[in-house]
Amino acid sequence: MRKILLLAAVLLASSAPIVTQAEEITLLPAIKLQIGDRDSYGHYWDGGRWRDKDYWHRHYEYRDKHWRKLEKKQRKAYEKGYRDGRKDYKKREKEYNKHHKHHHH
Repeated sequence: MRKILLLAAVLLASSAPIVTQAEEITLLPAIKLQIGDRDSYGHYWDGGRWRDKDYWHRHYEYRDKHWRKLEKKQRKAYEKGYRDGRKDYKKREKEYNKHHKHHHH
């Protein structure tokens, strides 16, 4: 009975993630996950969750040799710039297609 309980305790302990350092998590004795690792989709592990490759640029800026969190106002400006740029792209694409169709059809 003791052997079964001891075996169950060892299996339970080995299957739970163990935080060994701030930048590394041991999932199983032979499997470790490090902050900065990437999954098959290209997402980065930041120590708490998988983040897409553009996450840091949407929420932080690199200034004075450090990543600094953007304030909400700055984030909105970035997103607005992205949306405005997308509108410009669609407008140029529409004009190009109109011009291209005119000359080739």
